[in-house]
Amino acid sequence: MLKTIWQKDDEYYKLKDLTDEAVQCAEEILKVKLPASYVALLKEQNGGSLNDKSFPTNVPTSWADNHVHVDHIWGIGEKHSILNSEYLINEWGLPQNIVLFSGEGHSWIAFDYRKLKENPPIIYIEADSELVIELAPNFGALLNGLYTEEETGHDELFFEQDKRVWTYEELKVAFLTNIEQEIIPALDYLYFNPAGNERFIEESVILLLQSSILGIKELAVTYGNEFLEKEILSSMAVKKIVLLIRNDSEIKYYEEMYFRNFVQ
Repeated sequence: MLKTIWQKDDEYYKLKDLTDEAVQCAEEILKVKLPASYVALLKEQNGGSLNDKSFPTNVPTSWADNHVHVDHIWGIGEKHSILNSEYLINEWGLPQNIVLFSGEGHSWIAFDYRKLKENPPIIYIEADSELVIELAPNFGALLNGLYTEEETGHDELFFEQDKRVWTYEELKVAFLTNIEQEIIPALDYLYFNPAGNERFIEESVILLLQSSILGIKELAVTYGNEFLEKEILSSMAVKKIVLLIRNDSEIKYYEEMYFRNFVQ
């Protein structure tokens, strides 16, 4: 492990430097002994996005037939932290006696303390299908098994989308398709080209939050949070977004995860 696994140009999940006192406090709150390899990693950096994001499996999952996606590892702190485990377990109906350290929405990765009190195995959970599989015998094995999935023929399409200049009409059409693969490139374009598009961005996020399709609402929440982090959204828009999230039982938990520091 002993290479740096953190993606240095993305600090979204990175928390302030970890102290021994914070580790002890977390273990007392969670009532577990955290793996030494996990604590050592957090001493290097307290959570963050990963360079290598795939881990092999022998069981098909919602990601692929042969791997799962591990985008990030949570540290110990307030936002994006293992200390949110109890809330998320109850909200999503996940197994008890686990500690979540990665995931968002319908798939999660956790320390499994159901049988072992120390150095637990690592499990992958899909909330909708109730799939639970063991990924690795311990945290160190998970880190050592991470790899980058090779792209297969999509590079040219990606670069074409990256260079594309969207019109408002094209963006509106994409947002009305109810197809996630159409909506994501449009949101990406707005994320990288916010200047002059602020009002349209606000209206689009609010529109997508009112979709009847859960995946699209989750996209709207995720990108809404990204726009908020970039200080693109007005306070009025944030209040409307939070109200929509709060009143929707399928996505209401995101208010606590993303927006609790911005709206009273």
